[in-house]
Amino acid sequence: MKKQTPLWILSLSLCFGFTSHAVVTLSTGHVDGFEIHYDPAATGPESPFGLHIHDESTNTHYEPAEVILQVNEAAYGLQGDVFASATRLGWTSEFGWVLPATQSETVDGNGDPAMLFLGVASDGGGVVWTGNQFKISVISVGASNPGDFAMYRFSGSGSFSNPINTKNGVNSSDYLTISSLGGHEHWNWAFSEAGEYTIDLQASGILQGQTYLSAIETFTFHVIPESSSSTLLVIGLSAWVAARKRVFKKE
Repeated sequence: MKKQTPLWILSLSLCFGFTSHAVVTLSTGHVDGFEIHYDPAATGPESPFGLHIHDESTNTHYEPAEVILQVNEAAYGLQGDVFASATRLGWTSEFGWVLPATQSETVDGNGDPAMLFLGVASDGGGVVWTGNQFKISVISVGASNPGDFAMYRFSGSGSFSNPINTKNGVNSSDYLTISSLGGHEHWNWAFSEAGEYTIDLQASGILQGQTYLSAIETFTFHVIPESSSSTLLVIGLSAWVAARKRVFKKE
């Protein structure tokens, strides 16, 4: 069993401005938010097949429970084509927070990093898995999530792809696929409201007829409100406990 950071420590960290050594907030730079890793030589407590977070700027791998992925205020207003017509996602508002799929859009006017450049990646251990692909599936979302979460992008031809969207809960169609041979992709990561989001994910793949499943991992996103709407968000213990409950179960 992987050790989880106690919820009361996370709560106190957010409320009073200090953090335990186990919690890291990533708010800028190139980070693989969802990274599948396969290492057949791994020994306990590590699993040969897992789902991690990889900070490429420091080449550090984290367990998802150790990280808060922060969506800075700068992400508000970068709605792009998808929010020009909110019906693409089925969301009620044309406004939201979007981490772009293009790195040049994550910097400010001075060229300094202003928000995360989040990716999805895999390390398949140098072997070709069935279909040369893995799946990253949404299992559930937090009961206290303040809004909807989606991943989408436009192809070079302008076609729209939206593999994950929690607007109507979670079902078996909410998943990403990624190449098993060093796959690396970037998507737009969209949030409809500011606040704390928790999302439970599981990676899967098939190798030589055997199905591999990662542990179900809880990923936490902290979406900073726009300054004109409210002061910075403070989350207490009760919100953290409620947010970690899985209320929308996979079909």
